[in-house]
Amino acid sequence: MANRTAAAQERAQIEALAQQGEQVILDYSEVISLSGSYADELFGVFTQRHGTQALRSSLKVKGASQPVAHAIGLAIQHRMPASAA
Repeated sequence: MANRTAAAQERAQIEALAQQGEQVILDYSEVISLSGSYADELFGVFTQRHGTQALRSSLKVKGASQPVAHAIGLAIQHRMPASAA
């Protein structure tokens, strides 16, 4: 089930790998839609905690449909500081 709790667990795993210098590739080619809460918890919170540069260097998303990419983008934009938006 993809909910905020699942996203928080996934984000924690990604953060641990990122701290070790690993890059995580998320394949969303089979994902039809992504809830705003899931996207916010995974991508938004990661961005808020670590910044957009860490997001770019630690995470790569592949195969995302336009709606999925849009949900991710909104979550990131929502959590960015106003000065960076």
